[in-house]
Amino acid sequence: MDCDHSDNSIRLLDIVYDLYGNDSGYPEKNLPFSVDEKGVVTLGDELMVELLKEQNQDLIDWAKKNIVKLFE
Repeated sequence: MDCDHSDNSIRLLDIVYDLYGNDSGYPEKNLPFSVDEKGVVTLGDELMVELLKEQNQDLIDWAKKNIVKLFE
């Protein structure tokens, strides 16, 4: 794992934890993303709001490619 991947993983998981860490259904029932039958990842609304903030925008494409692996 390269340094950027590691840093992005930590940043994304920190955001996810801040948003969903107090949710009793997370992560078993309430994942912050969905995957359709073609494997296309859709990030949850709350997560997208955070990722659209200027300091997090660089994570959007990375998250769509990698978030599933973080929750396996």
